[in-house]
Amino acid sequence: MARKAAKLPAKKVALVHVAKHRLHMEDADYRLLLLRVAGVESASDLTAAGFHQLMEAFAALGFQSDSAATNFGRRAGMATPGQVAAIRRMWAEFTAGEGTDATLGKWLAKHWGISALRFLPAEKAPKVLIALRAMCARREATPKVA
Repeated sequence: MARKAAKLPAKKVALVHVAKHRLHMEDADYRLLLLRVAGVESASDLTAAGFHQLMEAFAALGFQSDSAATNFGRRAGMATPGQVAAIRRMWAEFTAGEGTDATLGKWLAKHWGISALRFLPAEKAPKVLIALRAMCARREATPKVA
């Protein structure tokens, strides 16, 4: 029996509509993009993978999300804003767009002894980035089972 894809959280559906609005897309163009990129006719029908592909298409059109743009600023001894952004970007890639700051925090706690990204020391940030790069590479190298 085929398993139905999980519904996309309401926050992500809302983000799709924000992107459409900020890009000043006509409804017909938006619907064509949904169909072409994710194979759906409505944002509420998106899967996590479809959402990720759609957000990449929106980014190619110039959309930049500020939903997860919490920037902790420059803090002595802590990861730089650029490192924080790169870690979030790679976490999103590794989790196919389903990862959150909370799940990232759990991973950091388990593997690095840090409860949240905002507490990441500058000396550990490059190691976290290397680990995430390796995880993403392994995930890409793993054959997909249909």
